[in-house]
Amino acid sequence: MKNLLPLILILIFTSCGKHSETKSVLENGTAKIVSVDTLEFFKDTISFGQRNNNKIEVYKIGTDENTIAKICLYEKNKNQWRLKDSLILEAVRINELEPEIKDFNNDNFNDIIFTTGMAARGGNIVQTLILYSPNNKSLKWIKNSESYPNLLYNKKLDCIDALILTGGQTTYFLKIENDSLKEFAKVDQRDGRIIAEILDVKREWKEIENIEDTPESFDRFINFNPIEKRK
Repeated sequence: MKNLLPLILILIFTSCGKHSETKSVLENGTAKIVSVDTLEFFKDTISFGQRNNNKIEVYKIGTDENTIAKICLYEKNKNQWRLKDSLILEAVRINELEPEIKDFNNDNFNDIIFTTGMAARGGNIVQTLILYSPNNKSLKWIKNSESYPNLLYNKKLDCIDALILTGGQTTYFLKIENDSLKEFAKVDQRDGRIIAEILDVKREWKEIENIEDTPESFDRFINFNPIEKRK
């Protein structure tokens, strides 16, 4: 994180709102001008969390040196929106947010996922997953979601899967544990083979299936035992 970021955060956020202004901050005793702009804004008042009772706002805010995402959660109280929770995360300036609201943990409350970066290979879309926590009516940031590109909810296995493109491609099957995603199985497709593996009790990968494949195939998988492709 760059040196200016803590100072920028102090300048920008005591409340949620759009910003486009110039500020002066002190860095090592020297005045520095920082231009702060809202680069992108998203709002939902219907689907996130408790339907029709929550509002979520996502701001992508940038300077010449840093970009951050600000997420604000509101709850309706006597027909007024009251701020319940907020988060500040690092983001990448060049990407669009492309937010999606859907249930990622099968608790009947919709969550949000949005783009915060792009990995070295263009098909690896880096996303931030934030769940709605009904117990304390707050935001729950899945802190390593950015490590697993192209996330989707997997209804068949009631988990989350990710697709990582390298020399071939690998579908990872993940469970949510506390504030993180934990791998428990994967299907790797490359060099004319499809190999399914699971993590054993020692947290070591164990091969359970290895089948022939056509070299030009590029698939995403919805199951690992048996191997099954997403349609």
